[in-house]
Amino acid sequence: NGPPLDVKYIHETRDFSSLVPKDNGDQVRLMSFNGTEWGAPIDVTQSGLDVWRPAVAADSDGRVWVVWSQKSEGNWDLFGRTYDPNAADWSRVRRITRAPGADLYAVLAAQPGSGAVYAVWQGWRDGAFDICLAKLGGGRRMPAERRLTTTAANEWNPQIAFDGKGRLYVTFDTYERGNYDIKLISGAEGDDPVTIDVANSPLFEARASLAVEDDGRAWVAYEKAGAGWGKDFGIKWNNASGVSFYHERDIEIRCVVAGEVRQVPGEIPAELIQSSYPSGLRKRISLPRLGLDGDGRLWLLYRRHLTLRGNGTQWTSFAVYHAGDAWSEPVRVRNTNGRLDNRPALVRLQDGSLLAVHSTDYRGAQAPNGAGAAKSNDLYATALRAPGAARRPPLGPLPEAPEDVVVHPNEEREIAGMRAYRAEVGGKNYQLMRGEFHRHTALTSHRDQDGPLEEMWRYGLDVADMDWIGNGDHHNGGVNSEYEWWLVQKQTDFFFHPAEFTPMFTYERSNVYPSGHRNVMFAKRGIRTLPNMPGGKENLFGTPEEGAPDIKTLYAYLKHFDGICASHTSATNMGTDWRDNDPDVEPIVEIYQGHRQNYEYEDAPGSALNEEDSIGGYRPAGFVWKALMKGYRLGFQVSSDHVSTHISYAVVYTEDTTREAILDAFKKRHCYGANDNIILDVRCGRYMMGDAFTLEGKPTLKIKAVGTNVIERLSILRGVGAGKPVYVLDTNPNRRELDLEWTDNAPVKGETSYYYVRIEQKRPAEGAGALAWASPMWITIK
Repeated sequence: NGPPLDVKYIHETRDFSSLVPKDNGDQVRLMSFNGTEWGAPIDVTQSGLDVWRPAVAADSDGRVWVVWSQKSEGNWDLFGRTYDPNAADWSRVRRITRAPGADLYAVLAAQPGSGAVYAVWQGWRDGAFDICLAKLGGGRRMPAERRLTTTAANEWNPQIAFDGKGRLYVTFDTYERGNYDIKLISGAEGDDPVTIDVANSPLFEARASLAVEDDGRAWVAYEKAGAGWGKDFGIKWNNASGVSFYHERDIEIRCVVAGEVRQVPGEIPAELIQSSYPSGLRKRISLPRLGLDGDGRLWLLYRRHLTLRGNGTQWTSFAVYHAGDAWSEPVRVRNTNGRLDNRPALVRLQDGSLLAVHSTDYRGAQAPNGAGAAKSNDLYATALRAPGAARRPPLGPLPEAPEDVVVHPNEEREIAGMRAYRAEVGGKNYQLMRGEFHRHTALTSHRDQDGPLEEMWRYGLDVADMDWIGNGDHHNGGVNSEYEWWLVQKQTDFFFHPAEFTPMFTYERSNVYPSGHRNVMFAKRGIRTLPNMPGGKENLFGTPEEGAPDIKTLYAYLKHFDGICASHTSATNMGTDWRDNDPDVEPIVEIYQGHRQNYEYEDAPGSALNEEDSIGGYRPAGFVWKALMKGYRLGFQVSSDHVSTHISYAVVYTEDTTREAILDAFKKRHCYGANDNIILDVRCGRYMMGDAFTLEGKPTLKIKAVGTNVIERLSILRGVGAGKPVYVLDTNPNRRELDLEWTDNAPVKGETSYYYVRIEQKRPAEGAGALAWASPMWITIK
């Protein structure tokens, strides 16, 4: 970690230098276990690096191979070296990959009897992640890679194992068919590999784990969720829906024997968790880890929430084995409390037992060194043994595939239309980039509802097919949790592939009403989150007249690091009465949130009907109209928050696809918010949405819109000074595409008026149809 933060000093002096950590970073280490005791840790790399998920294997000659991902020369590549335990000697570090894209999630396996070790990983090639392979044996030379997949889709999370004859098996999941499916490649080391569909239904089938017997029988465990995973979902969403991130989650076991896929019948035993969103008892087990002990007994480790009420962000691992007729009762593995995405390693010991190596950050307990929960993280090991003779699980036929959930039959074409759209305004050429920066994960889900951090990247890259995305976890995992912040920063970095995908450095900074929650955005890595000001309500809230000292420090921090922020759910207990605003660093507002409602004004489409109808409290002083009436110039964007998916997009007009261009577009309010892949273009002469300018004569708005459904309602709203905005046009075009002009024949001269456009698509029986809001234009009429 970097030096600890002096929060009081930061706020008193506004010296933000300590929020850029120095002398922090990662190191790879190696330990050995002889069946009785652990050896001392050995440094594989120097400290202070930027590395990700090391892998280890020992070949038949006794050499130990270690491979890891590391950022070097601006790119994430694989590096490796070998260790001779007898001579206590390391080879030099070798670079394995050099392709211009991130190489991640490396796994290793030693080929029996050959002295060779194979590496398989997830590598960004030609605009998507493929599964790549390299043979690392036969001396210390590290040869070039071979791609096992070449689809246009993303492939994720490879796992590998050898059978007794030296045949290599590789399993992974792919989004090739528009949902996640599991594939298995056998003979991957040879010239004629065979690819088998292990699971290819419309369900979410991902994060496979693999165990292979000597005779080639391959066992595959994977996570399973409902069809339409990640598609349209919101607590108040009344249109067609899919399945939210962590709605329900189960594990399925399949076996590939002589090329035929069979299923292990019977459910994995696990207690149900009480869920809030959606309410009810839910089965949520995930992150399977599969292993075979020395007797051939099949073991499974999985993660689930620590409490049956699902409160808090704490998960733990459970172990079960198959007794031949059914799964054993689950046993909690001690010292596994921690984040949801925590993947124990399994290895067979010489005595036949299975060793699980796992970590805990002690959340829900006190660390032995006295540190509080989630402030320290340590490794533990557990030997797994079972009584009686081992028996193979019975195998049955595969179940019938469920029906697919098709929410957006034309989405691929609609997204392509958005990416192809160009707007020439004021001599500049703009393109559209869709994304959002309020996407929660298990790091700060508050309860068992959002899924692991990896889910956010799958959602952004695959399901929503966004151009950019930003993490919305509170302080990226916690105010004082530098490591979780480091994890988010690191992943935002290695998923960055400009032109295809441009994730931003973002987080949610939390304060209750009347100061409110704000989502922060930067274009550069390495800025710690700003802790709240100590000193109680006086500093956190201030007064309506003078504003809040805490928020004033936030604005100074954003100016120092060239960032911005946006208030979210402004008319709730997480919102604000608009006592603070700095137009240089708070140029936009989250006008609608997928998890909750519209915060435009009291009677707007999709807004809360009353206090009882409002999610998260009801604070009418926080509606966006109240800010506009105070003279604040705020552009509009839409984000998800918790649980909700696929109905929240912040769309920016950018001049290129860089992080700096996205940030600049938000600063200029060249953005709009939408519930769907809607094109919305509003101009006035040589100006566009978000601009402020002076005009002679009557303003004429040019409006273009391309909906994903029939546009039932088009509204133009105008506000003048402190007066309440009014509808100056409210019409029902009832067509999918609009291209029109509207002139204000009675503009208010000598004052600044603001105009914005809202469209509403075809409505369901109850509630609003998909909406889109263009940022206002502020026009002073001479």
